[in-house]
Amino acid sequence: MRPTEQMPTAGRLVASIGMGALVWYAAGIVMLLWPDDIDFGKFQYFSTAIAIVMGWRVIGTQLGNGLLQGMGAGLTALFALVFWLFLLLSFYEMIQRSLDLRYDGPFEAFQGMFGIAYEYLLNVLHLRLAYLLVGGSLLVGLVSELVSRKFS
Repeated sequence: MRPTEQMPTAGRLVASIGMGALVWYAAGIVMLLWPDDIDFGKFQYFSTAIAIVMGWRVIGTQLGNGLLQGMGAGLTALFALVFWLFLLLSFYEMIQRSLDLRYDGPFEAFQGMFGIAYEYLLNVLHLRLAYLLVGGSLLVGLVSELVSRKFS
């Protein structure tokens, strides 16, 4: 990657703010959909921080190639975001459970991490949330591309 590709641009800023706002709103909806006995802690802040990074690194590096590519970058950022969120959140929960001595060994704990990620997936698998995330990421990619064209 050339050093100039790492420079801040208006398109990258819009992509990171847009993804952050989208995920802040979606995380609020996820907290409403989840069972009531769950303590979310800093879930909304953590999810938003990951989304800001995905907007900057994934969408921001693919700007300047056309409107459809910008929208595709938005979807790519969404899938990368979902992957990293599920991975990191299930890893954190696995660590919490292993500190409570629920696993007999490291392999069982590693296996349990995928079970936790599957549980999380089942809890957030709602069509309206999927529409919000897909439509929002397409819109963020499109707007970021338009801003990149205007100010680059």
